[in-house]
Amino acid sequence: MLVTLVLSFPDPKLFRKQRIYQVITDRFAGGDECINKREYCFGNLKSMAGKLDYIKNLGYTAIWISPTIEQSEDQEVQYEGYWPSDFYKTNLIQGSDQDLKDLVVEAHKRGLLVISDVNYNKVGYCYGGDVSCITTFPLKEYYHSNCNITDSSNNTQLEKCRVDTGYDLDQDHPYVLQELLDWTAWYQNEFNFDGFRIGFLKNVGHKFWKALRQVSPWFTIGSAQNATYDELKTYTDQELYTTFNEPLFQAVNHVFGYKNQSMHLLSEAFEQAALTFGDNVKDFGIYLDNHDTDRFLSSCSNDIMKFSNGVTLQHTWIGIPVLYYGTEQEMNGCNNYENDNNQEMWSFLFDYDEEKPSYILIKKINEIRDKVKIDKLNQKELLVTDDFYSYARGNQMLIALTNQGYFKKQQIHHIVPNSPFESNSRICDILSEECINVNEDQSVDIYLTDGQPRVYVRESLI
Repeated sequence: MLVTLVLSFPDPKLFRKQRIYQVITDRFAGGDECINKREYCFGNLKSMAGKLDYIKNLGYTAIWISPTIEQSEDQEVQYEGYWPSDFYKTNLIQGSDQDLKDLVVEAHKRGLLVISDVNYNKVGYCYGGDVSCITTFPLKEYYHSNCNITDSSNNTQLEKCRVDTGYDLDQDHPYVLQELLDWTAWYQNEFNFDGFRIGFLKNVGHKFWKALRQVSPWFTIGSAQNATYDELKTYTDQELYTTFNEPLFQAVNHVFGYKNQSMHLLSEAFEQAALTFGDNVKDFGIYLDNHDTDRFLSSCSNDIMKFSNGVTLQHTWIGIPVLYYGTEQEMNGCNNYENDNNQEMWSFLFDYDEEKPSYILIKKINEIRDKVKIDKLNQKELLVTDDFYSYARGNQMLIALTNQGYFKKQQIHHIVPNSPFESNSRICDILSEECINVNEDQSVDIYLTDGQPRVYVRESLI
């Protein structure tokens, strides 16, 4: 297939000022009663288009939608979209080609960018065990041999063996390589997406990622579970535009999760990222959870204050916030066989409630992000202890966090030195709207009660 390279797409650097809202199409809008979360609940693209204002009102500027491609035979959890068969067809259970195009148009009308989830590693499974139902890659020679990954530290296994039971594409095969590259340009052109989210980075060789970058100069953000900063660097030098901040995700979950480890883990992640990536830390995706993890609230043992501290960090840390749908509705649930982390938004428990406390918290922080132009601001650590962490964004914000949670019922007090504010000036916490004076030496007395987070800005911004 001969395709023309995409000529129109946003400058990837513009994503530094974006906030990305992750949607699972089948669970976001328009579906039926969701009895078995391993099967379709029939959320759809057309209904999602009708809920874009909900996302925009939250202060998000881009949406990451689940894969749109037609799915293969004989698999549960097809609703997530990771079992493709015909790469050139839209999954009709969720909508038509025109529904997808209309969604992108409606998003763009509202100033929302659209990122599609794409998968280059595997395809689905056909009845009988052959590959006849995989229309785009119908020959066995297009795949690696049948083996399972038994050692996640073995790169050969990761790249040449199967994730789950889906057939593993051989990107070194000339046809497979060219077809994936041609499809990439066609897909972007056909639906006018603004970028791609790409999974399974570790399961595809660097040679392919370099070839992909030559035909996809737009914003691409990749997932590499459990990767170190040094590993992530190998994917961004000449390959994807950026990745998710995986080590920070691990640190946040250890600090606020059931392990309740020292806040020094956040300090270590911040320092290592800065040393490895420099200014490019501003391109990282900052996430707390997604479709492959436990919900963050569940990781925090349903402690709403630990949860709020994590959400505050996500929206004030250097990088691009990437929010999993329903976090603002305080969804919980684990990444288990029953897929309890993929609830339906239309449930009466959530129902797009814009008065939910966490919806309001996120909206407030997103509003102040715009006021201070946070994408232009560097991050500076101010004070760290085992249960307290404070940092500044430029000379505009001071953030104070704790992992003590609500149930300990204790007050934490620290004098934070070298604040970004002028001596004797007045600053206010945007979350509680309580105001205090900066000390003569530019330090700030901070009190955190019952595990609350703080985000201080100048009084004039409130």
